[in-house]
Amino acid sequence: MPRFLYTLYGRLAIFFILLLFLLGAAVLALTNWSQNSYYQEVTQNLNKNLAMYIVQRAPLIEQGQVNAPRVKELAELVMVVNPIVEVYVLNTDGLILAHSLPPQSIIHPQIDLTPIKRWLASNQHHTIFAQDPRADGLRVFSAFPITHGSHLEGYLYVVLGGQAYQSLSQSLHDSLILKQSLFALAALLIFATIFATSIFSLLTRPLRQLTARINQFGQIQLWLPKTPLYKLNEVDYLNLAFDSMSSRIEQQIEQLETTDNLRRELVSNVSHDLRTPIALMQGYLELLLKPSTTINERTQYVAIAFKHCKQLTHLVKELFELSKLDAGRIQPEKENFSLAELMQDVAQKFSLKADEHNIKLKTDTHTAAFMVFADIALIERVLENLIDNALRYTPNGGTVQLRLVNTPDAVEVQIADTGIGLEAQDIPFIFERYYCANKPSLYNQTSTGLGLAIVKRILDLHGSRIEVESELYKGSLFRFPLPHKQVA
Repeated sequence: MPRFLYTLYGRLAIFFILLLFLLGAAVLALTNWSQNSYYQEVTQNLNKNLAMYIVQRAPLIEQGQVNAPRVKELAELVMVVNPIVEVYVLNTDGLILAHSLPPQSIIHPQIDLTPIKRWLASNQHHTIFAQDPRADGLRVFSAFPITHGSHLEGYLYVVLGGQAYQSLSQSLHDSLILKQSLFALAALLIFATIFATSIFSLLTRPLRQLTARINQFGQIQLWLPKTPLYKLNEVDYLNLAFDSMSSRIEQQIEQLETTDNLRRELVSNVSHDLRTPIALMQGYLELLLKPSTTINERTQYVAIAFKHCKQLTHLVKELFELSKLDAGRIQPEKENFSLAELMQDVAQKFSLKADEHNIKLKTDTHTAAFMVFADIALIERVLENLIDNALRYTPNGGTVQLRLVNTPDAVEVQIADTGIGLEAQDIPFIFERYYCANKPSLYNQTSTGLGLAIVKRILDLHGSRIEVESELYKGSLFRFPLPHKQVA
Protein backbone atom coordinates (compact mmCIF):
# COMPACT_ATOMS: atom_id res chain seq x y z
CA MET A 1 0.00 0.00 0.00
CA PRO A 2 1.45 3.45 -0.89
CA ARG A 3 2.83 5.54 1.97
CA PHE A 4 0.39 8.30 0.98
CA LEU A 5 -2.57 6.21 2.16
CA TYR A 6 -1.05 5.76 5.65
CA THR A 7 -0.58 9.47 6.34
CA LEU A 8 -3.16 11.64 8.01
CA TYR A 9 -3.09 13.95 5.00
CA GLY A 10 -3.71 11.03 2.64
CA ARG A 11 -6.55 9.63 4.71
CA LEU A 12 -8.19 13.02 5.05
CA ALA A 13 -7.88 13.56 1.30
CA ILE A 14 -9.32 10.12 0.45
CA PHE A 15 -12.13 10.57 2.95
CA PHE A 16 -12.95 14.01 1.60
CA ILE A 17 -12.92 12.81 -2.02
CA LEU A 18 -15.23 9.92 -1.17
CA LEU A 19 -17.47 12.23 0.83
CA LEU A 20 -17.49 14.75 -2.02
CA PHE A 21 -18.44 12.16 -4.60
CA LEU A 22 -21.07 10.65 -2.32
CA LEU A 23 -22.53 14.10 -1.75
CA GLY A 24 -22.41 14.75 -5.49
CA ALA A 25 -24.25 11.51 -6.19
CA ALA A 26 -26.75 12.30 -3.46
CA VAL A 27 -27.32 15.81 -4.85
CA LEU A 28 -27.85 14.39 -8.35
CA ALA A 29 -30.28 11.81 -7.05
CA LEU A 30 -32.12 14.35 -4.91
CA THR A 31 -32.24 16.86 -7.76
CA ASN A 32 -33.57 14.26 -10.16
CA TRP A 33 -36.18 13.08 -7.66
CA SER A 34 -37.26 16.60 -6.73
CA GLN A 35 -37.50 17.66 -10.39
CA ASN A 36 -39.57 14.62 -11.28
CA SER A 37 -41.81 15.14 -8.26
CA TYR A 38 -42.21 18.81 -9.04
CA TYR A 39 -42.90 18.08 -12.69
CA GLN A 40 -45.54 15.47 -11.83
CA GLU A 41 -47.22 17.73 -9.29
CA VAL A 42 -47.28 20.70 -11.68
CA THR A 43 -48.44 18.52 -14.59
CA GLN A 44 -51.29 17.04 -12.59
CA ASN A 45 -52.42 20.40 -11.22
CA LEU A 46 -52.25 22.09 -14.63
CA ASN A 47 -54.25 19.31 -16.26
CA LYS A 48 -56.65 18.56 -13.43
CA ASN A 49 -59.66 19.78 -15.47
CA LEU A 50 -58.56 18.17 -18.74
CA ALA A 51 -60.78 15.10 -18.31
CA MET A 52 -63.76 17.32 -17.43
CA TYR A 53 -63.35 19.38 -20.61
CA ILE A 54 -63.21 16.22 -22.74
CA VAL A 55 -66.36 14.79 -21.11
CA GLN A 56 -68.23 18.04 -21.63
CA ARG A 57 -67.41 18.13 -25.34
CA ALA A 58 -69.68 15.25 -26.21
CA PRO A 59 -71.51 12.30 -24.65
CA LEU A 60 -69.08 9.38 -24.53
CA ILE A 61 -71.47 6.73 -23.18
CA GLU A 62 -75.13 6.68 -24.13
CA GLN A 63 -77.61 4.16 -22.81
CA GLY A 64 -74.73 1.92 -21.70
CA GLN A 65 -73.06 1.97 -25.13
CA VAL A 66 -69.67 3.60 -25.73
CA ASN A 67 -69.56 6.14 -28.53
CA ALA A 68 -66.28 4.69 -29.87
CA PRO A 69 -65.88 6.97 -32.91
CA ARG A 70 -66.40 10.05 -30.77
CA VAL A 71 -63.98 8.78 -28.11
CA LYS A 72 -61.33 8.08 -30.72
CA GLU A 73 -61.82 11.48 -32.33
CA LEU A 74 -61.53 13.38 -29.05
CA ALA A 75 -58.60 11.27 -27.83
CA GLU A 76 -56.62 11.81 -31.03
CA LEU A 77 -57.38 15.50 -30.92
CA VAL A 78 -56.20 15.84 -27.32
CA MET A 79 -53.09 13.73 -27.99
CA VAL A 80 -52.17 15.87 -30.97
CA VAL A 81 -52.45 19.02 -28.87
CA ASN A 82 -50.67 17.41 -25.89
CA PRO A 83 -48.61 14.33 -26.86
CA ILE A 84 -47.92 13.33 -23.22
CA VAL A 85 -51.53 12.30 -22.52
CA GLU A 86 -53.39 9.04 -23.16
CA VAL A 87 -57.21 8.91 -22.99
CA TYR A 88 -59.20 5.91 -21.72
CA VAL A 89 -62.92 5.33 -21.07
CA LEU A 90 -63.54 3.09 -18.05
CA ASN A 91 -66.73 1.48 -16.81
CA THR A 92 -67.73 1.64 -13.16
CA ASP A 93 -65.53 -1.37 -12.39
CA GLY A 94 -62.40 0.12 -13.95
CA LEU A 95 -62.50 -2.01 -17.11
CA ILE A 96 -61.18 -0.15 -20.19
CA LEU A 97 -64.04 0.25 -22.66
CA ALA A 98 -62.43 2.48 -25.30
CA HIS A 99 -59.16 4.18 -26.28
CA SER A 100 -57.34 5.32 -29.42
CA LEU A 101 -54.14 3.27 -28.92
CA PRO A 102 -53.05 0.01 -30.55
CA PRO A 103 -54.91 -2.84 -28.83
CA GLN A 104 -51.74 -4.91 -28.32
CA SER A 105 -50.15 -2.08 -26.28
CA ILE A 106 -52.62 -2.47 -23.41
CA ILE A 107 -51.22 -4.82 -20.78
CA HIS A 108 -53.56 -3.85 -17.92
CA PRO A 109 -57.16 -3.96 -19.24
CA GLN A 110 -58.62 -3.09 -15.84
CA ILE A 111 -57.58 -0.13 -13.69
CA ASP A 112 -57.79 0.13 -9.91
CA LEU A 113 -60.35 2.89 -9.24
CA THR A 114 -59.28 3.60 -5.66
CA PRO A 115 -56.81 6.45 -6.46
CA ILE A 116 -59.24 7.84 -9.09
CA LYS A 117 -62.06 8.03 -6.56
CA ARG A 118 -59.72 9.60 -4.02
CA TRP A 119 -58.70 12.18 -6.64
CA LEU A 120 -62.32 13.03 -7.42
CA ALA A 121 -63.24 13.26 -3.72
CA SER A 122 -60.33 15.56 -2.86
CA ASN A 123 -60.87 19.30 -2.86
CA GLN A 124 -57.18 20.22 -2.76
CA HIS A 125 -55.37 17.97 -5.18
CA HIS A 126 -51.97 16.73 -4.04
CA THR A 127 -49.98 14.48 -6.30
CA ILE A 128 -51.87 11.19 -6.66
CA PHE A 129 -50.72 8.27 -8.82
CA ALA A 130 -52.77 5.61 -10.55
CA GLN A 131 -52.07 2.58 -12.71
CA ASP A 132 -50.60 2.90 -16.22
CA PRO A 133 -52.50 0.59 -18.63
CA ARG A 134 -49.47 0.31 -20.93
CA ALA A 135 -46.70 -0.28 -18.41
CA ASP A 136 -45.88 -1.59 -14.96
CA GLY A 137 -45.85 1.54 -12.90
CA LEU A 138 -47.85 4.48 -11.63
CA ARG A 139 -48.53 7.78 -13.41
CA VAL A 140 -50.15 11.10 -12.57
CA PHE A 141 -53.55 11.49 -14.21
CA SER A 142 -56.74 13.50 -14.67
CA ALA A 143 -60.16 11.91 -14.32
CA PHE A 144 -63.82 12.83 -14.48
CA PRO A 145 -67.03 10.78 -14.07
CA ILE A 146 -69.19 10.06 -17.15
CA THR A 147 -72.91 10.30 -16.29
CA HIS A 148 -76.19 9.98 -18.08
CA GLY A 149 -78.67 12.08 -16.19
CA SER A 150 -77.97 11.19 -12.58
CA HIS A 151 -76.74 7.74 -13.42
CA LEU A 152 -72.95 7.03 -13.34
CA GLU A 153 -71.90 5.34 -16.57
CA GLY A 154 -68.14 5.24 -16.04
CA TYR A 155 -65.01 7.41 -15.95
CA LEU A 156 -62.79 9.25 -18.36
CA TYR A 157 -59.23 8.43 -17.35
CA VAL A 158 -56.42 10.58 -18.79
CA VAL A 159 -52.85 9.39 -18.14
CA LEU A 160 -50.38 12.31 -17.98
CA GLY A 161 -46.82 11.44 -19.01
CA GLY A 162 -47.65 8.27 -20.85
CA GLN A 163 -45.59 6.13 -23.21
CA ALA A 164 -44.64 8.98 -25.52
CA TYR A 165 -43.36 11.04 -22.63
CA GLN A 166 -41.33 8.13 -21.23
CA SER A 167 -39.70 7.51 -24.57
CA LEU A 168 -38.85 11.18 -24.92
CA SER A 169 -37.44 11.26 -21.36
CA GLN A 170 -35.21 8.26 -22.08
CA SER A 171 -33.90 9.87 -25.24
CA LEU A 172 -32.93 13.02 -23.36
CA HIS A 173 -30.44 11.01 -21.29
CA ASP A 174 -28.10 11.16 -24.26
CA SER A 175 -28.71 14.84 -24.92
CA LEU A 176 -25.84 17.32 -25.25
CA ILE A 177 -27.17 19.54 -22.45
CA LEU A 178 -27.19 16.62 -20.01
CA LYS A 179 -23.65 15.65 -21.00
CA GLN A 180 -22.48 19.21 -20.56
CA SER A 181 -24.13 19.38 -17.14
CA LEU A 182 -22.43 16.18 -16.03
CA PHE A 183 -19.10 17.42 -17.38
CA ALA A 184 -19.51 20.69 -15.47
CA LEU A 185 -20.35 18.78 -12.28
CA ALA A 186 -17.29 16.52 -12.73
CA ALA A 187 -15.07 19.55 -13.29
CA LEU A 188 -16.47 21.15 -10.14
CA LEU A 189 -15.76 18.00 -8.13
CA ILE A 190 -12.20 17.80 -9.46
CA PHE A 191 -11.57 21.46 -8.63
CA ALA A 192 -12.99 21.01 -5.12
CA THR A 193 -10.81 17.90 -4.63
CA ILE A 194 -7.60 19.66 -5.70
CA PHE A 195 -8.39 22.68 -3.56
CA ALA A 196 -9.27 20.59 -0.49
CA THR A 197 -6.20 18.32 -0.75
CA SER A 198 -3.98 21.39 -1.06
CA ILE A 199 -5.54 22.84 2.09
CA PHE A 200 -5.14 19.49 3.91
CA SER A 201 -1.49 19.31 2.87
CA LEU A 202 -0.85 22.83 4.13
CA LEU A 203 -2.64 22.24 7.45
CA THR A 204 -0.97 18.86 8.19
CA ARG A 205 2.55 19.89 7.18
CA PRO A 206 3.59 20.97 10.74
CA LEU A 207 2.25 17.67 12.07
CA ARG A 208 4.23 15.69 9.49
CA GLN A 209 7.39 17.64 10.30
CA LEU A 210 6.92 17.07 14.05
CA THR A 211 6.38 13.35 13.48
CA ALA A 212 9.54 13.07 11.40
CA ARG A 213 11.58 14.88 14.06
CA ILE A 214 10.21 12.70 16.87
CA ASN A 215 10.88 9.57 14.82
CA GLN A 216 14.46 10.64 14.12
CA PHE A 217 15.12 11.54 17.76
CA GLY A 218 13.42 8.39 19.08
CA GLN A 219 15.38 6.07 16.82
CA ILE A 220 18.66 7.73 17.77
CA GLN A 221 17.86 7.54 21.49
CA LEU A 222 16.51 3.97 21.06
CA TRP A 223 13.31 4.59 23.03
CA LEU A 224 10.90 4.14 20.15
CA PRO A 225 9.84 0.65 19.03
CA LYS A 226 11.00 -0.54 15.62
CA THR A 227 7.67 0.23 13.94
CA PRO A 228 8.00 1.48 10.35
CA LEU A 229 6.88 5.08 10.16
CA TYR A 230 5.16 4.51 6.82
CA LYS A 231 2.68 2.06 8.40
CA LEU A 232 1.18 4.62 10.79
CA ASN A 233 -0.48 7.96 10.31
CA GLU A 234 0.93 10.93 12.17
CA VAL A 235 -1.57 10.93 15.03
CA ASP A 236 -1.16 7.18 15.66
CA TYR A 237 2.61 7.51 15.51
CA LEU A 238 2.62 10.43 17.95
CA ASN A 239 0.36 8.42 20.25
CA LEU A 240 2.80 5.50 20.05
CA ALA A 241 5.73 7.85 20.64
CA PHE A 242 3.99 9.37 23.68
CA ASP A 243 3.31 5.92 25.17
CA SER A 244 6.92 4.87 24.57
CA MET A 245 8.25 8.12 25.97
CA SER A 246 6.06 7.95 29.09
CA SER A 247 7.06 4.31 29.61
CA ARG A 248 10.72 5.24 29.22
CA ILE A 249 10.35 8.13 31.68
CA GLU A 250 8.62 5.84 34.19
CA GLN A 251 11.42 3.30 33.84
CA GLN A 252 14.04 5.99 34.32
CA ILE A 253 12.22 7.34 37.38
CA GLU A 254 12.06 3.82 38.80
CA GLN A 255 15.75 3.33 38.05
CA LEU A 256 16.58 6.63 39.74
CA GLU A 257 14.49 5.67 42.76
CA THR A 258 16.12 2.23 42.86
CA THR A 259 19.59 3.73 42.52
CA ASP A 260 18.83 6.26 45.23
CA ASN A 261 17.46 3.56 47.54
CA LEU A 262 20.50 1.38 46.83
CA ARG A 263 22.80 4.31 47.52
CA ARG A 264 21.13 5.08 50.84
CA GLU A 265 20.99 1.40 51.75
CA LEU A 266 24.64 0.97 50.86
CA VAL A 267 25.63 3.96 52.98
CA SER A 268 23.52 2.65 55.85
CA ASN A 269 24.88 -0.87 55.54
CA VAL A 270 28.47 0.27 55.18
CA SER A 271 28.20 2.56 58.19
CA HIS A 272 26.59 -0.22 60.23
CA ASP A 273 28.69 -3.19 59.15
CA LEU A 274 32.03 -1.41 59.02
CA ARG A 275 31.69 0.18 62.41
CA THR A 276 32.39 -3.00 64.42
CA PRO A 277 35.57 -4.26 62.65
CA ILE A 278 36.97 -0.75 62.41
CA ALA A 279 36.32 -0.16 66.10
CA LEU A 280 37.97 -3.47 66.97
CA MET A 281 41.01 -2.76 64.83
CA GLN A 282 41.30 0.70 66.35
CA GLY A 283 41.13 -0.80 69.84
CA TYR A 284 43.87 -3.34 69.22
CA LEU A 285 46.06 -0.75 67.49
CA GLU A 286 45.71 1.49 70.52
CA LEU A 287 46.83 -1.43 72.69
CA LEU A 288 49.90 -1.85 70.46
CA LEU A 289 50.87 1.75 71.18
CA LYS A 290 50.99 1.22 74.94
CA PRO A 291 54.60 0.88 76.26
CA SER A 292 53.53 -1.81 78.70
CA THR A 293 52.42 -4.19 75.92
CA THR A 294 54.65 -7.27 75.70
CA ILE A 295 55.99 -8.80 72.50
CA ASN A 296 53.64 -11.78 72.78
CA GLU A 297 50.68 -9.48 73.29
CA ARG A 298 51.75 -7.35 70.33
CA THR A 299 51.88 -10.45 68.12
CA GLN A 300 48.43 -11.53 69.32
CA TYR A 301 46.94 -8.06 68.78
CA VAL A 302 48.41 -7.78 65.26
CA ALA A 303 46.93 -11.18 64.33
CA ILE A 304 43.50 -10.17 65.63
CA ALA A 305 43.66 -6.82 63.81
CA PHE A 306 44.72 -8.58 60.61
CA LYS A 307 41.77 -11.00 60.95
CA HIS A 308 39.32 -8.12 61.27
CA CYS A 309 40.99 -6.35 58.35
CA LYS A 310 40.43 -9.42 56.13
CA GLN A 311 36.84 -9.62 57.32
CA LEU A 312 36.40 -5.94 56.53
CA THR A 313 37.90 -6.38 53.04
CA HIS A 314 35.59 -9.33 52.33
CA LEU A 315 32.56 -7.40 53.56
CA VAL A 316 33.32 -4.36 51.40
CA LYS A 317 33.86 -6.59 48.35
CA GLU A 318 30.52 -8.36 48.82
CA LEU A 319 28.70 -5.07 49.48
CA PHE A 320 29.87 -3.59 46.20
CA GLU A 321 29.23 -6.83 44.31
CA LEU A 322 25.65 -7.05 45.60
CA SER A 323 25.04 -3.37 44.90
CA LYS A 324 26.15 -3.81 41.27
CA LEU A 325 23.86 -6.82 40.90
CA ASP A 326 20.90 -4.92 42.35
CA ALA A 327 21.57 -1.94 40.09
CA GLY A 328 21.66 -4.15 36.98
CA ARG A 329 25.25 -3.23 36.18
CA ILE A 330 26.28 -6.88 35.87
CA GLN A 331 24.88 -8.83 32.92
CA PRO A 332 25.75 -12.47 32.27
CA GLU A 333 27.96 -13.30 29.30
CA LYS A 334 26.73 -16.81 28.59
CA GLU A 335 28.74 -19.56 26.92
CA ASN A 336 28.88 -23.34 26.80
CA PHE A 337 31.19 -24.89 29.43
CA SER A 338 31.68 -28.06 31.47
CA LEU A 339 29.95 -27.72 34.82
CA ALA A 340 31.64 -30.88 36.15
CA GLU A 341 35.11 -29.37 35.58
CA LEU A 342 34.09 -26.07 37.16
CA MET A 343 32.72 -27.84 40.25
CA GLN A 344 35.95 -29.82 40.63
CA ASP A 345 38.02 -26.64 40.40
CA VAL A 346 35.91 -24.78 42.97
CA ALA A 347 35.91 -27.77 45.34
CA GLN A 348 39.71 -27.88 45.09
CA LYS A 349 39.88 -24.26 46.33
CA PHE A 350 38.01 -25.19 49.52
CA SER A 351 39.74 -28.51 50.18
CA LEU A 352 42.29 -26.95 52.53
CA LYS A 353 39.60 -25.13 54.55
CA ALA A 354 37.58 -28.35 54.76
CA ASP A 355 40.64 -30.27 56.00
CA GLU A 356 41.32 -27.62 58.67
CA HIS A 357 37.87 -28.24 60.14
CA ASN A 358 37.92 -32.00 59.58
CA ILE A 359 34.98 -31.75 57.12
CA LYS A 360 34.68 -34.21 54.24
CA LEU A 361 34.16 -32.29 51.00
CA LYS A 362 32.89 -34.88 48.53
CA THR A 363 32.31 -34.55 44.81
CA ASP A 364 30.89 -37.28 42.61
CA THR A 365 33.19 -38.78 40.01
CA HIS A 366 31.62 -37.85 36.68
CA THR A 367 32.30 -39.38 33.30
CA ALA A 368 30.03 -36.80 31.65
CA ALA A 369 31.05 -33.16 31.25
CA PHE A 370 27.54 -31.84 32.09
CA MET A 371 27.76 -29.06 29.50
CA VAL A 372 25.64 -26.00 30.36
CA PHE A 373 24.98 -22.56 28.87
CA ALA A 374 25.68 -19.81 31.44
CA ASP A 375 28.20 -17.20 32.60
CA ILE A 376 31.10 -19.29 33.88
CA ALA A 377 32.50 -16.54 36.17
CA LEU A 378 29.14 -15.82 37.83
CA ILE A 379 28.33 -19.54 38.28
CA GLU A 380 31.78 -19.99 39.84
CA ARG A 381 30.86 -17.24 42.30
CA VAL A 382 27.59 -19.05 43.11
CA LEU A 383 29.39 -22.31 43.80
CA GLU A 384 32.01 -20.56 45.95
CA ASN A 385 29.36 -18.85 48.09
CA LEU A 386 27.26 -22.00 48.53
CA ILE A 387 30.27 -24.23 49.39
CA ASP A 388 31.67 -21.59 51.75
CA ASN A 389 28.26 -21.28 53.38
CA ALA A 390 27.98 -25.08 53.76
CA LEU A 391 31.48 -25.35 55.30
CA ARG A 392 30.81 -22.43 57.64
CA TYR A 393 27.63 -23.96 59.08
CA THR A 394 28.83 -27.57 59.21
CA PRO A 395 30.48 -28.59 62.52
CA ASN A 396 33.81 -30.40 62.63
CA GLY A 397 33.57 -33.98 61.44
CA GLY A 398 30.62 -33.23 59.13
CA THR A 399 30.21 -33.74 55.39
CA VAL A 400 29.54 -31.46 52.42
CA GLN A 401 28.40 -33.30 49.29
CA LEU A 402 28.49 -31.79 45.76
CA ARG A 403 26.34 -33.47 43.09
CA LEU A 404 25.27 -32.89 39.46
CA VAL A 405 22.06 -34.46 38.16
CA ASN A 406 20.90 -34.51 34.53
CA THR A 407 17.23 -33.67 33.91
CA PRO A 408 15.39 -33.44 30.56
CA ASP A 409 15.64 -29.64 30.48
CA ALA A 410 18.69 -28.77 32.57
CA VAL A 411 21.57 -29.87 34.79
CA GLU A 412 20.67 -29.61 38.48
CA VAL A 413 23.38 -28.60 40.96
CA GLN A 414 22.98 -30.00 44.48
CA ILE A 415 25.04 -28.96 47.52
CA ALA A 416 24.15 -30.89 50.68
CA ASP A 417 25.67 -30.63 54.15
CA THR A 418 25.25 -32.23 57.54
CA GLY A 419 25.37 -28.85 59.28
CA ILE A 420 23.17 -27.16 61.84
CA GLY A 421 20.26 -26.78 59.41
CA LEU A 422 17.47 -24.23 59.43
CA GLU A 423 14.08 -23.89 61.00
CA ALA A 424 11.14 -23.94 58.55
CA GLN A 425 10.18 -20.30 59.24
CA ASP A 426 13.70 -19.10 58.33
CA ILE A 427 13.95 -20.76 54.89
CA PRO A 428 11.88 -18.15 52.89
CA PHE A 429 14.10 -15.29 54.18
CA ILE A 430 17.66 -16.62 54.05
CA PHE A 431 18.29 -15.03 50.62
CA GLU A 432 17.49 -11.54 51.91
CA ARG A 433 20.31 -9.18 52.62
CA TYR A 434 21.63 -9.35 56.21
CA TYR A 435 18.99 -11.84 57.32
CA CYS A 436 20.27 -13.84 60.28
CA ALA A 437 18.49 -17.09 61.08
CA ASN A 438 18.30 -18.33 64.64
CA LYS A 439 21.30 -20.61 65.18
CA PRO A 440 21.98 -23.07 68.01
CA SER A 441 23.66 -21.42 70.98
CA LEU A 442 26.69 -23.69 70.67
CA TYR A 443 27.41 -22.32 67.21
CA ASN A 444 29.42 -19.09 67.12
CA GLN A 445 30.40 -18.74 63.44
CA THR A 446 29.76 -15.32 61.88
CA SER A 447 29.23 -14.24 58.27
CA THR A 448 28.55 -11.07 56.31
CA GLY A 449 24.96 -12.16 55.56
CA LEU A 450 25.44 -11.26 51.90
CA GLY A 451 26.63 -14.52 50.31
CA LEU A 452 23.22 -16.11 49.74
CA ALA A 453 21.76 -12.78 48.58
CA ILE A 454 24.48 -12.62 45.90
CA VAL A 455 23.71 -16.23 44.90
CA LYS A 456 20.03 -15.46 44.38
CA ARG A 457 20.72 -12.31 42.35
CA ILE A 458 23.12 -14.17 40.03
CA LEU A 459 20.70 -17.07 39.49
CA ASP A 460 17.88 -14.58 38.82
CA LEU A 461 20.00 -13.15 36.00
CA HIS A 462 20.21 -16.68 34.55
CA GLY A 463 16.47 -17.27 34.87
CA SER A 464 17.16 -20.00 37.44
CA ARG A 465 15.55 -20.53 40.84
CA ILE A 466 17.34 -21.89 43.88
CA GLU A 467 15.48 -24.20 46.27
CA VAL A 468 16.31 -25.16 49.85
CA GLU A 469 15.46 -28.22 51.92
CA SER A 470 16.61 -28.09 55.52
CA GLU A 471 15.92 -29.51 58.94
CA LEU A 472 17.35 -28.24 62.20
CA TYR A 473 20.43 -30.23 63.37
CA LYS A 474 20.22 -32.49 60.30
CA GLY A 475 21.67 -30.34 57.55
CA SER A 476 20.56 -28.50 54.40
CA LEU A 477 20.29 -29.09 50.66
CA PHE A 478 20.63 -26.25 48.15
CA ARG A 479 19.81 -27.00 44.50
CA PHE A 480 19.31 -25.03 41.30
CA PRO A 481 19.07 -25.84 37.55
CA LEU A 482 21.20 -24.55 34.67
CA PRO A 483 20.15 -24.98 31.02
CA HIS A 484 21.90 -27.49 28.77
CA LYS A 485 24.43 -26.21 26.29
CA GLN A 486 23.15 -24.52 23.14
CA VAL A 487 23.81 -26.05 19.77
CA ALA A 488 25.15 -23.56 17.22
